[in-house]
Amino acid sequence: MGITAGGMIILLALSGGLPEVLWLGDEGITGSAGAAAMGNTVYADVSPQAALQNPAMASLLPEGFSAGITGTVALDIEKRTRRVYDSFGGVVGESEHSFNQNFHPLPGAVALSWKQGALAVSAGWRAASTFGYAYSRVMNDGNYVKIGQEILDISGMLSDFGLSAAWTRWEILSIGAGGSFVTGTRSLDHRIEYVDPTVSDVESGIDTDITGMTMRGSALVDLGRVSISGGIEQPMNWKMEVESVKTDLTLPITVRAGLRYLPGNRLMSLFVADFWWSGTSSVEIADVDAAMRNSWGFGAGVENTLPGNTIGRAGFEYDSSPLAGALDRMKFTTGLGWAIGDLTVDAAISFSPVRWDQFQFDGLPSFTPGDSLVVESSRTAFTLGVTKTF
Repeated sequence: MGITAGGMIILLALSGGLPEVLWLGDEGITGSAGAAAMGNTVYADVSPQAALQNPAMASLLPEGFSAGITGTVALDIEKRTRRVYDSFGGVVGESEHSFNQNFHPLPGAVALSWKQGALAVSAGWRAASTFGYAYSRVMNDGNYVKIGQEILDISGMLSDFGLSAAWTRWEILSIGAGGSFVTGTRSLDHRIEYVDPTVSDVESGIDTDITGMTMRGSALVDLGRVSISGGIEQPMNWKMEVESVKTDLTLPITVRAGLRYLPGNRLMSLFVADFWWSGTSSVEIADVDAAMRNSWGFGAGVENTLPGNTIGRAGFEYDSSPLAGALDRMKFTTGLGWAIGDLTVDAAISFSPVRWDQFQFDGLPSFTPGDSLVVESSRTAFTLGVTKTF
């Protein structure tokens, strides 16, 4: 999840019952499709796109120019089931509160790297976070007669324009540094349309502009079959603006580490893993504590080269939530790659389910007094990427 999006969504204080994507946004594709197929192990990924987040990793790219582009489409499914009680307070069953499916393309990343000797430079654009959520619910009265419909739409994206450089010394140690400018918008549209023409419909909207910078530094130790990298990210000067009112966001440092291991077998296997930790308990909005907890996550994956230069991949990712343990997410990934000379085409599929109990909250979507829900949601994503060396 994109930590940089956390503060601005919390400021809007919509509802603890909404999916976490509304609070934090979905982190965009920060590496290649190959990394997405191996547990989203971006910090262990050797690609022009990943070099923007892990600058030192550019030192492992081949000599000359390398270009990469990645994009994703996703299917989101959300089901909300309401518990039904009898007059004595006992649960007698469940009824469907809402069911929503949303299929939408997600922006990815495009980057260009140049390496000559001990120096490597990378530049590019990526979607740092995206906001995409559509909710629709039929509103019924006590006799299950339709009285209206509630609709909630969230959209927007944060664009990250980055530049990084890496320098190698003694053919073992590489040091990298970089930074990026982040800008974007987030739009919320909430409507309640009543069947009774004498009742006025309700409509409200909020448009938010976001700007900020992120500074990055990393180091890589290349021991041949094993390479280990570590680094930090520090957001700076983040601000959000709603109706000409600007608010400062204090966002925490994030520590990252990555590992690559080549055992040297006939399958040309590659094992990768990465880990991140962020002090999200220190997030502040206009110097007010956002009441979050520290968060962390890890990913791991493997690839094997099959006959015909086909590459098979699989992985797993786990991300803890800075809001509540019930919102921790797991992601199962797999994919294929094809090497055609200096061109590599990669495809990945991921599945991420989450389930939590939700009780009455003030905010959106609206709830019946005493209401309680079980929310089940999932995201199935397909990622496609191309990398070319010139």
